[in-house]
Amino acid sequence: MVPLLITAALKTHSSDEEENLEDESVDQTSVEVQEEEPTTSKDTTTKQLARGKVKRKEYQWGKKQFEPPAVEFVECVEEEDEDRRDWTPYQYFKDFVTEEMLQEIAEETNLYSVQKEGKSVNTNAKEIEQILGMYMHMGLVQLPNVRAYWEMETRYPAVCEVMSRDRFLKLLTLIHFQDNFSVSEDEKKDKLWKLRPWLEKLRQRFLHVPPEECHAVDEIIVPFKGKSHLRCYMPAKPHKWGFKMWGRTGQSGFLYDFDVCQGAENLDKEKPDVGATGDIILKLTSTLPAGKNHKVFADNYFTSVPLVEHLKQRGIYFIGTVQMNKVKNCQLMDEKELKTKGRGSLDFRVNQEDNIIVRWYDNKAVNLLSSFVGVKPLGNVKCWDRKAKTHLMVPRPAIVEAYNKFMGSVDLLDMLSALYKFSFRSRRWYMYIWWHTVTVAVINAWNRYRRDQKKLNPRKKPLPLRRFQASVGTSLTSTGKVTVKCGRPLSSPEAAPTPPRRRPTSTVPPDVRKDGLDHFPTWETRQRCKHCKGGNCTHVYCGKCKVHLCLNKDRNCFQAYHHAN
Repeated sequence: MVPLLITAALKTHSSDEEENLEDESVDQTSVEVQEEEPTTSKDTTTKQLARGKVKRKEYQWGKKQFEPPAVEFVECVEEEDEDRRDWTPYQYFKDFVTEEMLQEIAEETNLYSVQKEGKSVNTNAKEIEQILGMYMHMGLVQLPNVRAYWEMETRYPAVCEVMSRDRFLKLLTLIHFQDNFSVSEDEKKDKLWKLRPWLEKLRQRFLHVPPEECHAVDEIIVPFKGKSHLRCYMPAKPHKWGFKMWGRTGQSGFLYDFDVCQGAENLDKEKPDVGATGDIILKLTSTLPAGKNHKVFADNYFTSVPLVEHLKQRGIYFIGTVQMNKVKNCQLMDEKELKTKGRGSLDFRVNQEDNIIVRWYDNKAVNLLSSFVGVKPLGNVKCWDRKAKTHLMVPRPAIVEAYNKFMGSVDLLDMLSALYKFSFRSRRWYMYIWWHTVTVAVINAWNRYRRDQKKLNPRKKPLPLRRFQASVGTSLTSTGKVTVKCGRPLSSPEAAPTPPRRRPTSTVPPDVRKDGLDHFPTWETRQRCKHCKGGNCTHVYCGKCKVHLCLNKDRNCFQAYHHAN
């Protein structure tokens, strides 16, 4: 059976996309542009004449020995590693979603509320933080709708005790990112101009992280079924309707660079020899440092021979599945001939630029193009034989093994982002993209945290994503904030839920415990002290941290707990 990632690489794209990119189809040859005299932009005829002077280089493919180049990776050393040894999950998240970004959202939200309703909603960066924290808790404990988190039968304290329901819903309708009246007509040609400041700043924060060796480029789907001129239909995807984003991720699933697909752009611009889809690869890899021997993986939607040459000139190497109608002068063994030789049979060709195309047959033939990995070393993979109803060891070339190993990082990111993501309904279509970027920021923070833990504290087991997101959500809703009583008092004591006899032990994030705000002792039912090692009991209770702490003439655990390292 063909490996899962290889099968996914053979996916077909919708007819709508093919129509948009039909004029930008990939040529099978590279381009050598001659110098031309400066011309005046008179009309379209002049541009066509200029294109006519382009000479195209023919690639000759033959069955000769492939010489893999030296591709040892040069890692970028980050000087701030030691500074993050004691970072909390909240600090990892705030390194991507900065205080400046939250303050800008608060200011634009206040301005938009004045323009829309005639009065300011009077929000601030701390309140925007609380909204993000509530969103993360909603993703962990998902209820049918937003109002259910405040209803008596289904109330969830991590959400309903942070902010009143009406205030939360009010802010959801007013969150804004850019002043509508300060945008020029040229800026409005960007279909995402309302969200562009946030997207660009978040993208720059992601690019600040040193890149890994291997990267995959593929499409990311943001599910959406409403009305929008950017919505796409993709029948082969689990979510058939939604927004399409192009993303470049590392092997860990860390999203380094991204761009939202807006359809065909700059139709008058001279087409590159790599085509419109190959131009996406060049754009996303332009932020990779040159000469470091990075490796890039993509499927047959993007791959072409000129693209491999463009990347190789910058010291970036490539592997991808390829459609043979994009490759001229390359006669590989027919699929029927490979089938007669049995599973694991292969054929290959190498061109004058030392790039190799391999056709490998498992249950069907798959074609791969590479600039740094060939057939050798030839390994084996366990595959299931339907007829014999047993497992077989099938020969597998090194290029297939490398592709399967590193191509799935974008799918890994999609899987992680779907685990603990709450779906808000909104008439503003760009809000769906914003909430998705917030989810990706949490996943990127978690991936960076795991990388640091592996390097700085290898013996310490890192937190799973579920607990990491819960810690970030609790810190966002509580750090530096005053606890406010939300909602009305109950009309009858019979409607009050019976509290549990013993309070469950809770783990308080260090950001909340040491913020020095709103930690007041109260008198509660006697329980064991959270800080004492001797198991002493006390009536003193911290209402914000929700833990019992000793506070008497012999012990002051209340102070020690809130100042402990």
